[in-house]
Amino acid sequence: MINLSSIGHVLLRVADEEASKRFYRDVLGFRIAEQDPEHGGVFMTLGDGFHTIDVMQHPAPQDAPRPQRGQLGLGHIAFKVASYSALREAYAHLLKSGVAIQRAADHVCQRSIYFADPDGNGLEIYYEMPRALALFPNGRGDEDEVLALSSADEPLPQWLVEDWPGPAAMAKVERLRGQAVAPTGD
Repeated sequence: MINLSSIGHVLLRVADEEASKRFYRDVLGFRIAEQDPEHGGVFMTLGDGFHTIDVMQHPAPQDAPRPQRGQLGLGHIAFKVASYSALREAYAHLLKSGVAIQRAADHVCQRSIYFADPDGNGLEIYYEMPRALALFPNGRGDEDEVLALSSADEPLPQWLVEDWPGPAAMAKVERLRGQAVAPTGD
């Protein structure tokens, strides 16, 4: 068996390398580790390795199909934040930057916001409750809830203003832990 330690990076072929570079740098906070004008490509990092996201100019973007929801291949790339307040700040920053938030969800052990990059690639930012894997050793079931959205000129939705995970979320955790969730896999 191969002993993988983590996902190293994701390479995205993009319609406009400069626009993608600005989006990942200026909106999401990536730092440019290297740009290779001779061979193409911008290697961007979140600071824990040389590169996390690589963007490379597609040779014929006008002829390339855009990502479509439900197609085979990449569904989305998820970025984890270290605190619930960081999720709140990310939501507000995306709206302020003119990024359309497509949906938000409470996945029991995490809360997520979903949006797209300039090429339509699905992205997610989420906060996972501490010790989620230990809390759900047999899975978390399928009790996702859709969360309300707001626009840039409206107050943040209530779910982002509250402390999370609060007593209601932890009561749900305890209820689900008491239920046997069938493990998946081999």
